[in-house]
Amino acid sequence: MKKLITILLLLISSITYSQVIDYNSFDNHLVDSLVFVEINNYRTETGTPELIYSEVLHNGLSKYITSVLVKQQSAGHPDGEEVINKIGSEVCSEIQSQFPNKKVLCEIDSYYEVSLKTSKKPQLFTTYQELAVYLVGLWKTSSGHDWLIKYCASRGEGVTGIASGSVQLGDYDYKGKTYIGIYASFQINRNSLRLKN
Repeated sequence: MKKLITILLLLISSITYSQVIDYNSFDNHLVDSLVFVEINNYRTETGTPELIYSEVLHNGLSKYITSVLVKQQSAGHPDGEEVINKIGSEVCSEIQSQFPNKKVLCEIDSYYEVSLKTSKKPQLFTTYQELAVYLVGLWKTSSGHDWLIKYCASRGEGVTGIASGSVQLGDYDYKGKTYIGIYASFQINRNSLRLKN
């Protein structure tokens, strides 16, 4: 029975990781999750604590920031201060519910951010997993972005960060032609989360 369960889990994860990108029905949720996992894998490789995912931060801030990038057809850092101020206490409550046996000390009022704009590149990625690896790889090639995704929110025992990201498709106009643009942003809470017993 254990072997059957193991085989089924491997098959399901293999199908998910090898899912071919459908640009007509883009699976934002899947690629957002894969980017988060890829960043945490990178942090683990370098000995940095994993980040804690927040659905509230994802739905409130990350999706908003990336949608602005899509509208502007650029990478950058649009102002999300008003959004973060609206959702801060809800993020803390969400994280507290994930750690019911610990006292969560957090303040959500600012964040670090990386963003990018690229286009459809079938020679480099055809699956959502390959796209996630490609996007995180782009951030790793920039020393400032690399430092942020690797080290932010790692300031001692019991301290980590709350984070989320968003990947969205949009137009990408270049030299009079319109291409499929891929826009991504990833936010990490600037004020680290502390878990106490």
